[in-house]
Amino acid sequence: MQAVSRTPLATTLNGTLMRVELDRPLSPAGGTVSLDVGFSFQVPEHGADRMGRERFPEGWLYEIAQWYPRLAVYDDVRGWNTEQYLGQGEFYLEYGDIDFAITVPRGFIVAGTGTLQNPLEVLTATQRARLARALRSDSTVTIIAQDEVGKAGSRPPPGAAGATLTWRFAAKNVRDVAWAAAPNFIWDASGWNGILMQSFYPPVASPLWREATRMVRHSIKHYSEKWFPYPYPTAINVNGPVGGMEYPMIVFCANRNSREGLFGVTTHELGHQWFPMVVGNNERLYAWMDEGFNTFINIYSQRVYFPDQAALRTRGQADNWARFAATGLDEPGMLPADRVTPDLLGQVAYNKPATGLYLLRHQIVDSVRFDAAFREYTRRWAFKHPTPADFFRSMEDGVGEDLSWFWRGWFFRTDVVDQAVDSVRTRRDSTGASLTGIFLSSPGGLPMPVDLRLGLADGSTENVRLPVEVWYGGSRFLYVRQFPSELTKVEIDPDKNFPDVRRGNNVWIKPAGAGEPRP
Repeated sequence: MQAVSRTPLATTLNGTLMRVELDRPLSPAGGTVSLDVGFSFQVPEHGADRMGRERFPEGWLYEIAQWYPRLAVYDDVRGWNTEQYLGQGEFYLEYGDIDFAITVPRGFIVAGTGTLQNPLEVLTATQRARLARALRSDSTVTIIAQDEVGKAGSRPPPGAAGATLTWRFAAKNVRDVAWAAAPNFIWDASGWNGILMQSFYPPVASPLWREATRMVRHSIKHYSEKWFPYPYPTAINVNGPVGGMEYPMIVFCANRNSREGLFGVTTHELGHQWFPMVVGNNERLYAWMDEGFNTFINIYSQRVYFPDQAALRTRGQADNWARFAATGLDEPGMLPADRVTPDLLGQVAYNKPATGLYLLRHQIVDSVRFDAAFREYTRRWAFKHPTPADFFRSMEDGVGEDLSWFWRGWFFRTDVVDQAVDSVRTRRDSTGASLTGIFLSSPGGLPMPVDLRLGLADGSTENVRLPVEVWYGGSRFLYVRQFPSELTKVEIDPDKNFPDVRRGNNVWIKPAGAGEPRP
């Protein structure tokens, strides 16, 4: 290990960044340096929906995040990433092993990222036994019940530490750590696959929180089995003033008015354990690579948890996006989050990329190839820093198709889907056979496969799928073929599988009194 003298170092403050000048170069061959940084801040009552505190009769409940200096990412694409933190958009962080200790009044309970290192010092024998049972239990086990909150028996007997206790946590291969503390936490837990699921909430929390641990367990199990195994030892949900925010192994979720609402925020914030906690994309530049991907996987988690709710079947469907795209307010997803119009961030960074992935999975590729490719992308880039190009290449490699037409229109631009039936003409060829030509166009800038439903004079219908390649030669295409009887109706995308912004030009109906085919 290269020795570094313990002397004050020159620093330069630049907004939310500090540059530190080492007193000697750090060897690239495994050199290390230790920095001692003194810092302090006052915990705000509501810190930009990232952290905060709330007062109860028993004392303050704290949700603490962004609470210590973190090293900027140095990646192989941009070198040092030095974007300022401006509020909209989140954080690009490096992975590491983090040990931290929280000293609080003896009556407080602490939940934190990682594994508790000193349970003998901060938990009672009863609580330790309940946690051991919860780890092996499919159902929720109470660690601290409501009637035990604030009671002397819920804390270890006073020792040398006197009025305080220090909780020690260790977390491996994480990009951040966060914690929560309160004197009035009810504490529930259960287990799955060796992972401890936990919920912490005050007595005044909505009664819906009695189901919170079950929601945590479902989310972690679902995402692990469908996409990529959860790599951490615990998953924690905390109720407090923060509306909804994610950190490694721990999320903050405020009260909701329904089971669907509480599950929605829980499964969303826990979905971030995969994007960006495992797949460490640059959220500052490409918010869609975590918010959009997460919103996409949430669709299926919610459908499984609420299998009988028909309204959830519409999540991700193209027609929902088309209504917004038709307003003309869309902005390119490649914009950094702080450059997106604030009121549009939910559409641009969440809904649009989620809808795009849903389109790929259900209409453009197929679920078998998509799922295998998406899993491989997650595995390939776990604990690394992918760019959009890495995602695009990984998906094309997995599905075996060139999807550049889709990436360009959906993520780099604001092109819309607008497919039209311009006209239908029938003629006889030299043999006397009747040929019908359907004149199609794509006045929108974003090409898509074409779904046609054809109505015939004999009362039958036929569905035809034309591949996206029909638009490679331009925005017009002539589909010609013979039909067993006269064509009376042509409709594009009758099932609304694609986000067509103008459906008034999607249907052709044979005019009354139209004559015989021309020679």
